[in-house]
Amino acid sequence: MSGIFTYHNFSLQDTPYLEGQVAVVTGGQAGIGKEITAQLLLHGIEKVIVVARDENKFKTAYDEWRVRKGIELTQDDSRVTFVKCDLGDIEDVYAAAKKIKEQTEYIHILICNAGLGIQPITPLNNHGIDPIFTTNCIGHQILTTLLLPLLKKTTSTTPHGTRIVISSSSLHQLCLTLSLPALTHPTKKWPAIHDSVWRYARSKLANILFAKELTRRLQEDDDPGAKKVYVNSFSPGNVVTQQWQGWSEHLGRVVGVVIRGLGRWLGQSVEEGAATAVYLATSPEVSERGIRGGYFVPIAKGEEPTRLARDGDLAREVWDWIDDRVAQMLGENWQSGK
Repeated sequence: MSGIFTYHNFSLQDTPYLEGQVAVVTGGQAGIGKEITAQLLLHGIEKVIVVARDENKFKTAYDEWRVRKGIELTQDDSRVTFVKCDLGDIEDVYAAAKKIKEQTEYIHILICNAGLGIQPITPLNNHGIDPIFTTNCIGHQILTTLLLPLLKKTTSTTPHGTRIVISSSSLHQLCLTLSLPALTHPTKKWPAIHDSVWRYARSKLANILFAKELTRRLQEDDDPGAKKVYVNSFSPGNVVTQQWQGWSEHLGRVVGVVIRGLGRWLGQSVEEGAATAVYLATSPEVSERGIRGGYFVPIAKGEEPTRLARDGDLAREVWDWIDDRVAQMLGENWQSGK
């Protein structure tokens, strides 16, 4: 089970050289995303566009990448650029996609990594939707939809196709039902930690469903490039990052320290947490074996998610629900980006 055992089906040292490739990484300035960005840079990628809310955190990460052996970034190096975006704000995501398309005509890798964790937050956001679900799911569906034409186009330039990698979690197993109307109503579960964990689990279930439904749509797409876009989801495992501070906010400092200590002891390192994403984003094995719509645990091991996460009808319902909500705010033809 993810988080307890760490399989070793891939090593970061086996990452292929990525010369000439362009990647977009949401949340690429902190935690696991920062390590994913570092690994892409270490293996020669031409450009990484980091999409995130906090530019100061990006600048701090940039200074760390600069001094990391093997990366060799100069001051204001164009190999890494920053696009400010709040994934919980639908209009902001739309604007960020436009900025990305102004920076590049090709995208080889899109890693949907950013997200809200288990933390006390307001029940609903300004859009009237659960903010955890908006940030972790809706924002990424908007961004992916708007960047998908570039990913399809780019397949003609690479023998191993282009990749979309979506971060999920083994905690998706805690969500046993997904009611779409409930996304626009406070869940009111007690205690508060139960509510936050459950809402987080619901969003991580939806991430797996998103990968499944996007895969289905690409396979049915008439665009010849669509079938060369490989979409998969993964759990990074139990990696203690800043998000784990949420346990202290809910349960108090001492309990939070204990939980984070157990996570470090029983879980994965940041490098191990990033490795599965790097495997799915770069390994020729993904295209050679036709790996698409899968769910992976550390490191690079395919695993069956829950029955609900394999429900194709539910995956379509969630996709259509998100699409409809976004259309209400951005207009019926929002997918065209015009």
